Amino acid sequence: MTKILIVLTGGTIGSKIQNNTINVTQNNYLKDFLDSNFKQINFKIIKPLNILSENSLPSDWNIIIKSIKKNWDNNFDGIIITYGTDTLSYASSAFSQFFYNFDKPVILVSSDKPLKEKNSTGKHNLVSAVNFITKKKLHGTFVAYKNPNLEFVSFFLGSRVKQINPFNNKLDSILGGEFCRYQNNKFIYIKNNINPKLSNFKKKNFIKFEEIFSFSNKILIIKTYPGINYKYFNLNKDKPKAILHSLYHSGTTNIKDQNNFSLLNFIEKCRSKKIIFYLSPINKKKNIYQSLKTLLKLKVKILDGMSFESSYAKLSLAYGSFSSKKKIEKFLNKNNSFEKIKF
Repeated sequence: MTKILIVLTGGTIGSKIQNNTINVTQNNYLKDFLDSNFKQINFKIIKPLNILSENSLPSDWNIIIKSIKKNWDNNFDGIIITYGTDTLSYASSAFSQFFYNFDKPVILVSSDKPLKEKNSTGKHNLVSAVNFITKKKLHGTFVAYKNPNLEFVSFFLGSRVKQINPFNNKLDSILGGEFCRYQNNKFIYIKNNINPKLSNFKKKNFIKFEEIFSFSNKILIIKTYPGINYKYFNLNKDKPKAILHSLYHSGTTNIKDQNNFSLLNFIEKCRSKKIIFYLSPINKKKNIYQSLKTLLKLKVKILDGMSFESSYAKLSLAYGSFSSKKKIEKFLNKNNSFEKIKF
């Protein structure tokens, strides 16, 4: 009999509507839904958290993983983690990094509406996730999500998922590629030059929980925008372990002049306080803009070829797990879960 570990964390899929407000609540609808639709499958359900995902922290990912470790046995065929849509891209990137050495499928499912509501996509996502575990037998971390107005459920590599579009509720991945789709009770692998080969996801001969791995709350994200003024960032108290700074799509940001609007001054300020500085996302090309060339000459660390969310997840895990700079850089340079796109 197939055995699946269900990890409930809250989110819209674990909520209900009361007085026109969506909030997490205690209810057994998800368990009843699974039991009524899959009578031949043994589900073990745990609930390490019950929060809306916008309130989640990297330390909450540690709580989820600790609970999975505590309840795991090798007879499980896979893991389904319910999660809210607001921070789904960050969580899927994080779990992709943690479970990169794991030989069972880990699937994150969300919902556009509470599960009990009519036309909730969560039902489709849950059903397809269960069928993926029972039929595909592939390891890896994936997100199962039915996009609006489509008749199938898409499976995305967890390490490549982008934030859901707030205007159409559409989930996508970098370069717009789904890994496979579940349609008419069949899984269709999307073969292209973006997706890794299926052979990379065949069952391994071991299961490995990384005991030393832990996510850190001490990574500071700074998003670039016209007029960003770095004088407002006070780094004199409670310094972050590292800073992840975003760039425009062409790998650029303001470096003009030596003033509070220039990233160059801020980088020097961070270096004087021994704060490690990273840039993302970057697609390395033969021809690059002068501003990026100037930044590269400063030997700023870059996390190239991956989403901003994956960059953050890798930094959070690296700095939460290692104290050695060498081990941190070695981990960051790995392509653990196909987060890096090869052009």
